[in-house]
Amino acid sequence: MHIKNFDPYDFSKKEIGGVSVYYKNLPWAPCINVYVVFNTGAFIDPIGKEGLSHYLEHMIFNGSKKIKNKKLQKEWSKKYALNSWNAYTNLYQTVFHLRCLPENYKDVLVGMKDMIFNPLLKAKDVEHERKVITQEAWKRFKNQKFLAYTRKYLENLYTGHNFSRVSSALGWPETIAKISHLDIKNYHKEKYVKKNMSIFLAGAIKEKDLKLVDVFVNNIPEGIFSEYEKGLVQKPKNKKSVVNSDDIGDPQEQVEITIYRATDWLPEKKAQIVPLFRSLIWDLLNERLRTEKGLCYGVTVKTWLHKDFSEIFMNIKTDEKNIEIVQKEFWTIIKEIEKGKHKKRFNVLKKVTIDQIISAELLSEDIVEGAINEKSKYGKITSLSEELINVKATTYKGIINFTKEVFNPEWTFTEIILPSKK
Repeated sequence: MHIKNFDPYDFSKKEIGGVSVYYKNLPWAPCINVYVVFNTGAFIDPIGKEGLSHYLEHMIFNGSKKIKNKKLQKEWSKKYALNSWNAYTNLYQTVFHLRCLPENYKDVLVGMKDMIFNPLLKAKDVEHERKVITQEAWKRFKNQKFLAYTRKYLENLYTGHNFSRVSSALGWPETIAKISHLDIKNYHKEKYVKKNMSIFLAGAIKEKDLKLVDVFVNNIPEGIFSEYEKGLVQKPKNKKSVVNSDDIGDPQEQVEITIYRATDWLPEKKAQIVPLFRSLIWDLLNERLRTEKGLCYGVTVKTWLHKDFSEIFMNIKTDEKNIEIVQKEFWTIIKEIEKGKHKKRFNVLKKVTIDQIISAELLSEDIVEGAINEKSKYGKITSLSEELINVKATTYKGIINFTKEVFNPEWTFTEIILPSKK
């Protein structure tokens, strides 16, 4: 639903019982979305026990003092939470979430508190989940060859940074194997505490509903906020990698080309340039490589802005004979932008971006997850009006300077994965 002049990201904040609570009433929402966020993710995991935060997340769904087992939790979710009780762990956080009808809000908070803070954490369940999580890891890493290549790739790009030791919150098969029952119990006691958590509420939430949050946070241990050592992104050790897909355990029919740039954390003023930068690069690459030359089905341009580093890259799959022309076109476009050639196109895309922001149709969960992400990266939630101001303030000169900084050849990594020979 779209309401004129309504800002879905203009969250209110209140400290309740020592916990930061962010909340937003969404007039169209029939449900309340509840998110309990812990500052514990892959970058917090101890060295050699990568995957511990994610492992603990799994254990929360294996029964608690009042809701004794996984089956009863599922029944509880169906009865009170529209079968939506779930969680995820990323590089920085573990997030438990659900949505419920307003009449079930009180029961939902009681159940969530019990499951999150009073889990049974049985030894037999630890071993059961170890098998499940190990299978989840191998689904990602495929085989030993691909796992080894993933590690080599990260070490090349992120020497001295936390991202060099983790590919995701999953950890690695060998580190999952090392996590003990005691590790999980101690980690829960240390990390699931007031100082290390926040709560986000969005949807059919009203000011009076916050009183129940006071009950939710009551008697939760204070604890301490989890810190980790932030590294700096270095130049890649090797600026180019050409490998056969068979040799890395990931056979492919086409060549895959990725031009990748890892950077340090981007402050908000610089990050505001990124959406228009990405849009301009994609528009030009797609026009030349697909529309004009027919070299591919499509081009991917991604920008992932994290809490302490950023990833910017172009990816394309094409015929092996097109390797040189793809690289040449990419760097030609970069040079053209730096020389100010595409200002008119930039202005058109800027208008489109503003219209897209204004007209975006968002689900309640999209809004609250966007708010959590913004809070993690910048320590605050950027409102819709602030986002529009930032986009409108972006100039082509800013795009030129950003392009020069980001796609400095000395800091750029090119990966070419050749098609299978089998």
